[in-house]
Amino acid sequence: MNATGRYDQDDCDDEEELARTAYHEAGHCVMAVLCGARACHASVAPEEDNFFGKVDIQWPGKRILANELSVILAGPVAEMIYRGEPLHPGFVPEWSLDWQQAWSLARPRAASDVKCLEMMEQLVAKLYRSLSDDRVWAAIAAVQDLLMAHEDIEHEQIEYEVRAWVS
Repeated sequence: MNATGRYDQDDCDDEEELARTAYHEAGHCVMAVLCGARACHASVAPEEDNFFGKVDIQWPGKRILANELSVILAGPVAEMIYRGEPLHPGFVPEWSLDWQQAWSLARPRAASDVKCLEMMEQLVAKLYRSLSDDRVWAAIAAVQDLLMAHEDIEHEQIEYEVRAWVS
């Protein structure tokens, strides 16, 4: 809201950016819980005039590559679903860190760059279907609502919402 009490385009843009960021981080959170990890803390608190999203994940015991990749890529996929745009996570600048992190985990285990790309694109398609499930999407929306309301949330809140929607 500006000094005249009216909303201007920048306010709308900031609110939409915050909503996209919250859906992105909620995707990471929900997938972490579904894969047996602990989403310890999630935040969409602004940093230096830009919205910043972060989720701290703890993995119990041995990590499973498919689960790690799913958690990493679930953020971009949740944001993609929210936006209603089937974008490639490797081509959206805001998602480049997620894509690079997933690539660095997957590439050493793939026979070639082409095979790695195929595997990651197949995983993104699978995640798109999984996260679009009504119950999973409701869990993502519930976590997103918490992030929008509080900016910072803890494991207990995340776990509660995921378990309430996805049994």
